[in-house]
Amino acid sequence: MRKAVRRIFAILRRHSRQKRYLKIRELTRVELLSGFILDLGGGPASFFAALFPRQSRVILVDIDYDEACAAKQRRPLLSVIVADGERLPLADRSIDLTVCNSVIEHVNNPEALALEIRRVSRGYFLQTPYDGFPLETHSFVAIPFYNFIPWTGLRRFLCRLFGARFEYLNSVHYLSESQLRQLFPEATTAYERALGLRKSFYVYYLAADGFS
Repeated sequence: MRKAVRRIFAILRRHSRQKRYLKIRELTRVELLSGFILDLGGGPASFFAALFPRQSRVILVDIDYDEACAAKQRRPLLSVIVADGERLPLADRSIDLTVCNSVIEHVNNPEALALEIRRVSRGYFLQTPYDGFPLETHSFVAIPFYNFIPWTGLRRFLCRLFGARFEYLNSVHYLSESQLRQLFPEATTAYERALGLRKSFYVYYLAADGFS
């Protein structure tokens, strides 16, 4: 039964990411850019690198060596760098567009990550989940109302029930809209919706000279 439920959620997750890619394309015109695209924290299962038609223009950066190697093995045309997103080994404004999907809520210092994105990029698109959405989507099977539960014991029980890792979910630090506006003051903030409810934040920016 659990396997069947996981398959259903995997299908829903894949559909959601395809919609997100279309939104990236709509908001940033990424497929018209001629420079490099940074896939920041994409890991081995980057939905962006899988859908972008010119993978040789993508630089995938991930802090985990094994995940970076897996990404390169899956998609040999990618350029892959093992690095901390808070200290990117890239020159100022060397990237046409940075795509950062569900990463900033996992880092120790979101301020440093935001500064690095703004430093190396002429444009960027960042997505991060909204903690008011009634499903916890960091688990393989979304846990209903997880973020509204104040009791650690009940959270641990639900993680066991749904096959999620409590330590991993407990490490997620959601950012508010006001925090995102402070981190990315020049950007536009929008929302991704699911079930008619706000699910994620979109933060995006394109410099006037972002297209070459």
